[in-house]
Amino acid sequence: MPNLSKMLTGRMAGSAMELRDFRFLWAGQAVSAVGDQLFTVAVSLRVIEVGGDAGDVGLVIGGRILAMVLFALLGGVWADRVPRRRAMIFADGFRLAAITVVVLGAFDTATLPLAVMTFLVGSGEAFFRPAYGGLVPSLVPEERLLSANAWRGATESAAAVMGPALGGLLVATAGTRWAFTINAATFVVSLVCVLAVTEPPMRRPETRSSIIHETREGLSAVRRVRWTSAVLVMTAVQTMFVVAPHMVLLPVITQEEFAGPSAYGLVIAMFSLSGLIGTIAVGRVPLRRPGTSAIIFNALFTAVPLVLLTPFSIWWVMGGYIIAGLAMMPFNVLLQTALQRQFPPSLLGRVTSVDWLCSLALLPIGLAAAGPLADAVGRTTVLVVAAVVQLGASVAVLTVPGVRDFHQDEPSAVENSEVAGDGSRTSS
Repeated sequence: MPNLSKMLTGRMAGSAMELRDFRFLWAGQAVSAVGDQLFTVAVSLRVIEVGGDAGDVGLVIGGRILAMVLFALLGGVWADRVPRRRAMIFADGFRLAAITVVVLGAFDTATLPLAVMTFLVGSGEAFFRPAYGGLVPSLVPEERLLSANAWRGATESAAAVMGPALGGLLVATAGTRWAFTINAATFVVSLVCVLAVTEPPMRRPETRSSIIHETREGLSAVRRVRWTSAVLVMTAVQTMFVVAPHMVLLPVITQEEFAGPSAYGLVIAMFSLSGLIGTIAVGRVPLRRPGTSAIIFNALFTAVPLVLLTPFSIWWVMGGYIIAGLAMMPFNVLLQTALQRQFPPSLLGRVTSVDWLCSLALLPIGLAAAGPLADAVGRTTVLVVAAVVQLGASVAVLTVPGVRDFHQDEPSAVENSEVAGDGSRTSS
């Protein structure tokens, strides 16, 4: 069994960290991921500083999610049309400009400029993520994709622990302007690292269809692979009925039961830390049936609504979130790897955008409905429904062909498509 230090340094044979271009890409995104978490804290506190209330905070933060939902599919088409490195440079530069303009020109005004800024940042993210998801498989051979995605997941988990703490510290000691400035600097680091990456050429068609046609092409490819469409529908439903209630009710329950925001912060920190451990482990342990393993991991998130139903102690709640963290990040890593192996390079930007859209589209509805529903029918009912949906959907999706292996041979993901795996045209 490899020891933890070797896991973290990436010196084991077969690690994606042995590849120069991936190291640069990962380093830039490691810094940027911390900046993303810092940004959420800084913008929330800045809204309060300029006289906003909780509703204003929700409006400003929601602008980022709204932009990602609105532009996700367009970002996927763009990522498949142009070199993905170029798309990432554009997206990072766009987000850097949005933050810089607010910091330099409209920092002392009301919440509207902050809402516009978060919307623009979310718009850039909608173009960045599909390009990033499509670029990784072009830099990493297939046998190292799991390692690459494990490193990506570990970075996100570590950033979820470090970013909010750094954001709070910066705001407390230097002010929100400096927090935004540091966040802008993380985009500069990301830009420099992406510029250092050499993207292998991918043959693309000389003529292009309309954006609408290419969007439909990506959606059709996902639909034709039954395991993919089933799993993405599952995640969309669980996001609305399980993830959203957890996000709304966890701070309320910890405040009422354990008297203070520190309990909430501790639970979230342990969830993220356990996610880091789970991600490192899944990148090193061979799984014979990755689909079955991933769905079992997904089902274990049922621990979250169950411990919120029975908040006996902070340790009990924290234990449930540790189980969920250990399970959910490996699920994400296995799903990302399977999507990259299932679909040809010419479709990966659009497939990644559909994945993100399914993860985000119903979240605002769930967030808006969770509180009023808990008041109307009771928290117990909301959390029981959440537990049933999480476990029931996980069990049901295992009956779909291809889910147990996260793979489908026939029909092909691009059957009857006009775009071949290398990006060239095929006859219909």
